[in-house]
Parts: sequence; C-alpha cells; structure tokens
Amino acid sequence: MNILLFADLHGRILPALKLATRLQKERNVQLDLIVQCGDMGIYPKPEKFDKATVRHAQRDETELGFSRYFTHPSTEVASLLEELSCDVICVRGNHEDHEFLNGLEQKSSESRFPVDCYKRIYVCKTGHIQKFEKEGQQISIAGIGRIGHRGNKSPNGTQRFIQPYEQQTLQSLRKQITHIDILVTHDCSLHFFDKDFGMQEIRDFLDYHKPFYHFFGHTGHSYQAVPDENRFTTSVKIAELEWQHNGTFPEGSMVLLRWKDQYEHEIEVINDTWIKEYTPETWKYM
Repeated sequence: MNILLFADLHGRILPALKLATRLQKERNVQLDLIVQCGDMGIYPKPEKFDKATVRHAQRDETELGFSRYFTHPSTEVASLLEELSCDVICVRGNHEDHEFLNGLEQKSSESRFPVDCYKRIYVCKTGHIQKFEKEGQQISIAGIGRIGHRGNKSPNGTQRFIQPYEQQTLQSLRKQITHIDILVTHDCSLHFFDKDFGMQEIRDFLDYHKPFYHFFGHTGHSYQAVPDENRFTTSVKIAELEWQHNGTFPEGSMVLLRWKDQYEHEIEVINDTWIKEYTPETWKYM
C-alpha cells in the first residue's frame, strides 16, 4: 500500500491534491490513501473563520481553500479527484469549524465521516480504529484530534482542546485492542518538544498501543523522524505545507509510507525537484 501523508494544510487542500496526482504520474505509482494530520482548515462558511485564519488569509488566500473549492462541486476539482482513486482521511486540528464538525460527527455511526461536497475527505473520530485493506495487505490506523491543554487543565468548553467524550473513547479502546499499526494526531505527545507542551493522551496511547509510526504536525517545527521514548515507535513530525519566503514548500511536508505488512514498511520524504514548480503564483495552473 502507498499512503501519502501531509500535516497542516490550513486550507491548501487543492494544492496538496495536485501534488498527490503529480506524484502518481512522476513515480508511476498509485496512491491507496492520503492521510492528513489536522488543521485541514475545514471552514465551510467564511463567517466561521477564526482570527488566525483571517489574519493569514490576508497574505495567502489559499487559507480559504475548503470554503472555496470543497463546499460546492466544480468540474476542476471533480476532474482532479477522478485521477485519485483514494480518499483523504484526517483528524481534527485546532483551526477548524468544530461546530460544523460536531454536527456531522453526531449524525454518523461510522468511525469516520465525510465533510466535503464530493464525499472524499473524511474526519476520523478520536479513538476509533480505521482499517484499510488492499490485495491482502492490511493496516490499522487510529487518530487523536485537536490539541492538549497546557498543564493538563480543563478545556472549559473550548472546542480546540481534546474533549471528555474523546478521552473516554481512548480509555475504552485500551480494553478492546492492544496493538495498532499507525497513530495520526495533530498535536505531539506531552513534553515531546517542550515541557508542558503536547497531549498526555497521545503519550498514554504510545506507551500502551506501541504503533509502528506516529505522524503529527501542529508544533511549527521542521520535519524530523526520531525514535519515541517507548523504544518501539518512530515519531514523525511532518512539516506544514506552507510556502516559504522563497516560494517553495519546506522539505518534509510530503511523506510517503510504503506498507506491505507489520514486517515490511518504510517511509520516504518526497523532495523531488518538480515540487518546486508549485509556487504561490503557479499552483493553480499546474
């Protein structure tokens, strides 16, 4: 299985999908799944944008990508999605319209629910197992959305923080299953980069379930892949898909996981030269 991973997109969903289709052509591979680590930028209505999104959108209109391209069908996006036979799954970040997502989640009895007009982008419920299979190859993925609250304080109703019902789901998961192949989160585990920064629930998950890989974003740090303190997991911080001052995407903002089974798997950072062709001025025409 070929699984392509992105972290923070902040509305740059269409550029990411253009990169995915280009990768298929350049490498002559078929992507089986696209995974995104939160802050997709799911804001269907402009009036719901948070202050940070409004501020960043003043210099980069791609921050508005979800409302612009994924709430009403267009032939351009539909044509692009036809080139991709796979879906996109993600977890919640802290920059999303959580009221909108709450409504969809409450109506869904599945482990993930579609959020776009094409039914191709799915948000994974925290603590629910996502299973994928291709030609006998199987992989299990769990997601933990949102972010942790500093000093393990109460979220006080703030939706960007992990919610009590999600914490309960994670506790129940420990009673149902031990090992899970992949963990996808928005935040990092507690103390991963800085003291009191991160999420305790992620740390607990890594220590108990010991996935092969933990993919995450959020922190603003550059790409890195390091052994977790549980001595089993490879923790992979994926760089944000955001144009740098030179007009290119940062190294480590697109990662490919090649998965055969629990014994044969590897990750590759995609830094092919053609990626530099996708600039703020050119990406629409690529």
